[in-house]
Amino acid sequence: MQKQHLVLWLVVALLGGASPAWAFKIGVVDLNRALNESESGIRSRNVLEARGRQKQKEFEVEKEELRQLGEELRNNPLLTKTARQRKEQELQQRQQQLQEQARQFEQELRGQERQLTETIFNELKGSIRTVSMREKFDLVLERNATQVILYMQEDTTDLTQKVIDHYNALKASE
Repeated sequence: MQKQHLVLWLVVALLGGASPAWAFKIGVVDLNRALNESESGIRSRNVLEARGRQKQKEFEVEKEELRQLGEELRNNPLLTKTARQRKEQELQQRQQQLQEQARQFEQELRGQERQLTETIFNELKGSIRTVSMREKFDLVLERNATQVILYMQEDTTDLTQKVIDHYNALKASE
């Protein structure tokens, strides 16, 4: 709601004032691009993807074991009815456990992704502020937020690459 008020204020200020005193230097930053193209973002995504691939392999091994157990169960005519029922129940329990483990892992991975993204975003805000001040911008909007503005007299400047470069340099110096 506050973003909408800010955008409305900005539109009124830009459209209502024709004097140079109201001339704003406006920039935009594509936060998704900055998150995805910054070195920290790429590194985080690679770590999460590698972890996901590793866990997927583990799940595939377990699935194959369960498939083989099911085949053995179906092809073993020597099992008594109670032994077959017990083995079928055990197989179902293991399948349910595998599904639950996969669901828990997916949830854990999403949580880690959210945490990493939030950390990088908070760090990017500092780079956005530094670049904006250095370039003497009066206002910087998130690129997607500019879609709310239907008309703007002033042109905007995309600062995304400068923010990414500043952020990467900052992280490299740590």
